[in-house]
Amino acid sequence: MSAHVAAADEFDKLVPDPEVCREFGISAMTLWRWDRDPELGFPPPVKIRKRKFRHRSAIEEFKRQLLQRALADWQHSRAAH
Repeated sequence: MSAHVAAADEFDKLVPDPEVCREFGISAMTLWRWDRDPELGFPPPVKIRKRKFRHRSAIEEFKRQLLQRALADWQHSRAAH
């Protein structure tokens, strides 16, 4: 298997919710709230045998969008001063 295929497989793996919580530094309750906030746009869970997972690619896209919004807000606040 090539390194590119291995990287693509890693990027699209399913991440269990407890790992998602650790990655973002949030509690399970906060993740529950994020699931119910449509404006936030957090990746929806994939349910497998009563456990929830998220696609790694969707998590990374969410992080990218979060960073873009934060930078835009920061630039807007600097321009206002």
